[in-house]
Amino acid sequence: MILDLAAVLLVLAVAAFLVVRGRLNDGAVPVAASLLVPGAPKTVMAIWAHPDDEITSAGTFASLAREGAQVVLIYLTRGEAARDTGYSRDVLAEVRRLEAQAAGAALGAHAVEVFEWPDGGLATADGEAVKAVLRERIAHWNPSVLISFDETVGYYGHPDHVAAGRWARELAQEENSVRRLYQATLPKALIKLALKLVAAFRDNYPSDPRAGLPPPRSPCPSPASPPPSAACWTST
Repeated sequence: MILDLAAVLLVLAVAAFLVVRGRLNDGAVPVAASLLVPGAPKTVMAIWAHPDDEITSAGTFASLAREGAQVVLIYLTRGEAARDTGYSRDVLAEVRRLEAQAAGAALGAHAVEVFEWPDGGLATADGEAVKAVLRERIAHWNPSVLISFDETVGYYGHPDHVAAGRWARELAQEENSVRRLYQATLPKALIKLALKLVAAFRDNYPSDPRAGLPPPRSPCPSPASPPPSAACWTST
């Protein structure tokens, strides 16, 4: 994974937790009391492309864990393609795996699983093979909720994110324990800010707003401070 996501998340984290936070959220969309499914097992599985992708929804995971949910974080790659880290790809893969475990612990996750599909190669990976593994993990953990990226933009245009979001949506439509699928997105004001400040957004985000991120429908309460998992990532 390239370093663009680190820049994206830095800008969005600052925007979300400083004084502009209240003006950037879409107040017209009611905040969800909970993302859990009433009467269903309180297990939530997130399917991400790379270690550190969970930062997009870290506050949500921390809140779910406090609700008593069993949170399972799945990473399809080891994030070994990040540039300018000072590590070789093999060493970086292990560093990122350990950071993912630490981030999961900081968020109260029950389990963190890191797979070894090539970073930057999910768009051309054997999707049926990936889904077969994910299908087995769903059968093992029995989540009632899946969380991932959208399959149109992949948060800011990363092909790996798009692939992960597509597979999550396809799996959620199968006969299994999943009852709800949530896709990480941003309110319009944050998208506009990111387009101004983050090259990854400017270079990759669709020019047609209708082809952009899905509109927020189930926002969670904003945490009072940044989730502690952000401090676990030093290699990005």
